[in-house]
Amino acid sequence: MTRPDRIVIIGAGGHGREIADILRHQAQVTRGIVLEGFVDGKRELHGKELDGLPVLGDWDWFDTADRDGLKIICAVGNPQTCQKLVNRAILTKLEFANAISPLAHLSPRAHIGKGVVIFPHVIINTGARIGNFITLNVGVSVSHDSVVGDYTNINPGVHLAGNVTVGEGCYIGMGTNVIQGCSIGAWSTLGAGAVVIRNIPSYSTAVGVPAKVIKINEELSE
Repeated sequence: MTRPDRIVIIGAGGHGREIADILRHQAQVTRGIVLEGFVDGKRELHGKELDGLPVLGDWDWFDTADRDGLKIICAVGNPQTCQKLVNRAILTKLEFANAISPLAHLSPRAHIGKGVVIFPHVIINTGARIGNFITLNVGVSVSHDSVVGDYTNINPGVHLAGNVTVGEGCYIGMGTNVIQGCSIGAWSTLGAGAVVIRNIPSYSTAVGVPAKVIKINEELSE
């Protein structure tokens, strides 16, 4: 008998607890998942239970853990922090799991990467390509042939029309809409409720209807 995946969630905040609920539902359907608990840097949480799962310790917990069947998923919403944690996990030779809600709709002709979190009521349509270490929160829709880059966090209620390109490390605020064929450059931030009708350059912060660039985040381009 194949041993189920033993999943540790990196980050014991609200986002991590939401991911735990997705994994619980996923386990009911696939029966191939066991939740081990959380790893978090906050020492005051160590040894406690959150939503019925233990906070196992900080990153040092992996040094003595049984690695057989062990996988992790990053539950940190900030793209830059997520990238740092993923790089640390790769150096530690950890494997990555996906958390995919059974209430999401994924086209069989869409591509889904690793370390991905897909919340309930997400729709990913034909030809879409979802990269690695991405969060698609509640009610996100990704239309045909759109591409979402690694480490991107897309918040609830965002809608990407067809042939949209979202670069690596973007943070897309709640309720944003992006029209057909537009691109959002790498490591950009879109404010909640923005409507994107033209391309947004990399390292930008853009807000409003229509979305306008209000800042270039030069520190991210270094």
